[in-house]
Amino acid sequence: MDQFSNGDIFIGEIIGTAVLILFGAGVCAAVTLTRSKAKAAGWVVIAFGWGFGVLAGAYTAGPLSGGHLNPAVTLGIAVDTGHWDKVPVYVAGQLVGAVLGAVLCWLAYYAQFAANAEAENAQPTLGIFSTVPEVRSPVANLLTEVIATMGLVLPVLAFGLTKGLGQSGTQTLMVSFVVVGIGLSLGG
Repeated sequence: MDQFSNGDIFIGEIIGTAVLILFGAGVCAAVTLTRSKAKAAGWVVIAFGWGFGVLAGAYTAGPLSGGHLNPAVTLGIAVDTGHWDKVPVYVAGQLVGAVLGAVLCWLAYYAQFAANAEAENAQPTLGIFSTVPEVRSPVANLLTEVIATMGLVLPVLAFGLTKGLGQSGTQTLMVSFVVVGIGLSLGG
């Protein structure tokens, strides 16, 4: 974390996280909204959309910040390395980027949101911008989130320990595949 300036980290995380959320929320909007051509395309499409969002966002942010894009990843790296001084800068950039990405998604799908709201069979839209469990069980839902977060952070840390992956860009590709895998295996 020490190789990047605070300004580069903040800007990189804003841009990368905005791209991630634009793609991720965008695919959820495409699959959810009543008049979308992708309506009801399903969770496989959503898992791949989020994975491609991670790929695009991390490659975009990588040169500026390393492309953490997620506070859990930033915290995992800080625990692993013991470098905590830039964690607030990373998290602040990620939060601003997430809001920006959500706004861009809303703008891109503005007409679809309006058509959905007027439709007789209007679809709920909360799940476009947040996780909504199919079965509401707070303990089980929290446990699933903890397991999925560990399923993301542990491979990210392991990929960072494998020489050459970060330099070749393969590490970012592998992380995006992990996100697709988490979506496919734990997204139900």
